[in-house]
Amino acid sequence: MMRAAVLRAGTFVVDEVPEPVPGPGQVLVETLATGICGSDLSAYRHTDAFLKASHDSGTTSFVFDPEADLVMGHELCARVIGPGEWEGRTVVGLPWALDGAGVLRTIGYANDYPGGFGSRMVMQTAALVEVPEHVAPPVAALTEPLAVGFGNVARTDLPTGSGALVLGAGPIGLGATAALVERGVGPVIVSEPSPRRRELAARFGAHTVVDPGVRDPFDAWREAAEPGQALTVLECSGKAGMLEEILLRAPRETTVLLIGACMTEDTFRPVVGIYKDITVKMCLAYPPEEYARTLRRIADGRIDAAALITGEVGFGGVAAAIDTLGAPDDHIKVLVRPELPGRAIHPPAVP
Repeated sequence: MMRAAVLRAGTFVVDEVPEPVPGPGQVLVETLATGICGSDLSAYRHTDAFLKASHDSGTTSFVFDPEADLVMGHELCARVIGPGEWEGRTVVGLPWALDGAGVLRTIGYANDYPGGFGSRMVMQTAALVEVPEHVAPPVAALTEPLAVGFGNVARTDLPTGSGALVLGAGPIGLGATAALVERGVGPVIVSEPSPRRRELAARFGAHTVVDPGVRDPFDAWREAAEPGQALTVLECSGKAGMLEEILLRAPRETTVLLIGACMTEDTFRPVVGIYKDITVKMCLAYPPEEYARTLRRIADGRIDAAALITGEVGFGGVAAAIDTLGAPDDHIKVLVRPELPGRAIHPPAVP
């Protein structure tokens, strides 16, 4: 048995649950640090919608039984217990596991594959990436959310000489911002209502940062861009109504990447985008090699991943920490650390 923060009947409780057993091609690991993701909030607060989207899209990797215990947590860093050559190593890894039938499951969104809100996990050996000794486990745990931004920029052929507008400066938007700057895209405009996140966007290389409550981000783009310059809009907030707003405000022939997941039904008028020749891409999977590359960026100091960490909790504080995702001024990234006591959100130990 192992200790975990368990989502049970719609509520998080700290309890003992069965320890997972690794199958062929898998290892057992002990959790060191796990980030709390906006997707965890969606699966917690909008469970029916979360599962309906999985079923309607035929995406088995996010299907779980809501009546059974679920241990979330997929932004993870862990130490390998065994078996095999990885034993004793500190690792991160794409949060995938193959079940006995060969079906891909996502660690933390499958009842039989508990995530980092528990003391132990099973990981696929092929997905492991070793963490350099000088990178603290809490910082390494930021690899997954930052890789989403880097990876989805990598999968997109941005026109030469194009600029970008990033809507939302959470961890995914910040990763996308850094990726755009790394590729020489400019200007990169970031729109974010939270002062704390706007400050980080500037540190991550954004050329212009705007508060959308004060200044229209598309006006900021028009003022900064060269005449006729191609624009890519990266919607990273996941807020309802954003696609309609983009279609209305974006210049003709804009490309839109929908990276932030809106869990509710949304309304937009396709004909507006058709008349303006706007291309919309909806993004989930990204090149797996971008995961390891993102860890290297963190290890080399090209990304200040530690700057995202604003709090840490033990298993008893998971529910309160997830609630902070609804108030982005409070925190940017809260990590779950199994050894921390109580329900309080602690200041980060990593400077």
